[in-house]
Amino acid sequence: MQENVNHALKKIGDMVGMKMPLTFYVARHSWASIAQSLNYSIAIISEGMGHHSIRTTQTYLASIDTSRINEANRNIIRRISRGK
Repeated sequence: MQENVNHALKKIGDMVGMKMPLTFYVARHSWASIAQSLNYSIAIISEGMGHHSIRTTQTYLASIDTSRINEANRNIIRRISRGK
């Protein structure tokens, strides 16, 4: 299933002109990063990610370079807003 999702996400990324491939992993990181920026608790993010430990989530969030993800999100929103 994840292979099908990655294939569909890659197509979406290509359609919007993303410089980096859009994958399940990137989408998952984006979700966690956005949830964190919206001040959702680590417990909520942990549950949403399916982690068994909040420590895993803390490590995961610490590894995210949100500037690249935020740039990708801005580009996606800009492209969607133009209707292309």
